[in-house]
Amino acid sequence: MDTERAALMQMFAAETAEHLDELESALLELERRPDAGHLLERIFRVAHTMKGNASSVGAHGLSELTHAAEDVIEDLHRGTLPVTGMVVSLLLETVDSARRQLAEMDGGEEPPGSTSLPASVLERLKSARRTEREGTPSTPKGATSSAGDEGDRSPGPKTVRITVEKLDCMVDLIGEVAITRNRIAREVQLAGGAVGAALRDGLEELDRLNTKLEEAIRRARMVPVGPWFRQYERAVRDLARSHGKLARLVVVAGDVEVDTAVIERLRDALTHLIRNGIDHGLEPPEVRKACGKDARGTITLRASHEGGGIALRVSDDGAGMNRAQIAARASAQGRCPDADALSDSELYDLVFEPGFSTATTVSDLSGRGMGMDVVRRRVESLEGSIGIESAAGVGTTLILRLPLTLATIEGFSVSAAGERYVIPLRAVVACVGLPRGALAAGPGGVLHVHGRALPCVRLRDLFGLSGPAPARESVVVVAHEGGQAGLVVDSLDGEGRTVIKPLGRLFRRTRGITGSTVLADGRLALILDVDALMHDLTRGRAGGGELALRDRWRAPPSEGRGGAMNPEGRTR
Repeated sequence: MDTERAALMQMFAAETAEHLDELESALLELERRPDAGHLLERIFRVAHTMKGNASSVGAHGLSELTHAAEDVIEDLHRGTLPVTGMVVSLLLETVDSARRQLAEMDGGEEPPGSTSLPASVLERLKSARRTEREGTPSTPKGATSSAGDEGDRSPGPKTVRITVEKLDCMVDLIGEVAITRNRIAREVQLAGGAVGAALRDGLEELDRLNTKLEEAIRRARMVPVGPWFRQYERAVRDLARSHGKLARLVVVAGDVEVDTAVIERLRDALTHLIRNGIDHGLEPPEVRKACGKDARGTITLRASHEGGGIALRVSDDGAGMNRAQIAARASAQGRCPDADALSDSELYDLVFEPGFSTATTVSDLSGRGMGMDVVRRRVESLEGSIGIESAAGVGTTLILRLPLTLATIEGFSVSAAGERYVIPLRAVVACVGLPRGALAAGPGGVLHVHGRALPCVRLRDLFGLSGPAPARESVVVVAHEGGQAGLVVDSLDGEGRTVIKPLGRLFRRTRGITGSTVLADGRLALILDVDALMHDLTRGRAGGGELALRDRWRAPPSEGRGGAMNPEGRTR
């Protein structure tokens, strides 16, 4: 296939995918509001556009399928065919069939026999028209345009399609510019006289322009969460129906924007949370009616800006978490001898442990006790945290707190045994000096700060770093999901913009480390995952009075200056 044809088909595939998403969303809305004539007009217009586009590029199977659906939609609009759940389900199957056709097209060319793929759907679409109720008024509910006239549509903002890979490349280049700028700044500070002053003025202007460019690229990567959230409308409807329940999806604050990389890496986790809410949260219709609730349950996806990041809330209006059942299960599995003494947040946190489940049987939705552990790990890999709020009879909300972008963070640099580490600045509460003898030798212990006990851990011992300790150590007090804790370091090196570099495959599963960065002096520093690092510390996972974490979290040092870690874990 020539280059022009390939570019055309790439554009066709992207536009058709968007049309199918819009069509699916409108059909789900039509099922809830069958008398909304404007929805039928919108559905007809989208289907007609899809048919014309498919025909123009030679996708005959897709064109035939869309044409059959268009006939049914026209009958719905004219009122000669009633809007029923069965008809909507059939049109949704048409959307699924069209997606399969689109996926099977090889560079825009239909595979042999592709026109026969949706044969069963085609026949059922034609059959639906043959079974029109006689005597139904044929007066249209609203005027339809056989040509799919879109002249009344106001022009939207001018847009251009760009791949995520190109945006990622821009972010990487901005990161490299920032690293080079930091190196130049070190040399400029040593320059004196008029030349040094001029260089410093130029560096300030460069900083201003670089900051604006970085912000512009960051905004280009940001997308509203609404379209992402609404992709789950169909899943909520179909999953609930297949398990004898009724459910709908409600999206709140869909205009909140987040980095597209966050969305891509969180899709599976959000899917599991929704499936879990339907299975464990929502009650069957008859139970909900007996409790005075609407027979149709609600799954709510809400987004909001919080503390320089984004918070995603996945809620259901079901029965809520069963505290007694969770505590009994935890005790039976030996996870916590006195589970009843735990606070709600501590008890609910157990559901994220691998192998923990209150389900008595394994279903296609849940029951194996692994899904929530996977969700937590995915959220932590994004430098985020997850928590649970629940009320009996009211429902459950899972709160995912995430950074707006994965490209850069504000970091606080520290040193331990000659190695450099970066702590995300959002997690830093305070820095205090460690009095001599206040903390016994060893990986960690408890330090009294301002009248309160603070669990602490030495980075040098935690990561197995050798070398004599300095005469004076410092404590970085960090906040995390479980409260506050202290990281004991040799020195505090200051804060600044940190460009995140991914780790090699060897280190991707290392707890406590979330990435790396190149410092202004060319040295490699590891970025600490505070939530994961402090999780075991605050849970008291210790043995014989000493923290049994060393082997679990040991990570090789960066070993020297310059260069990034390669996939084998060595520096170059």
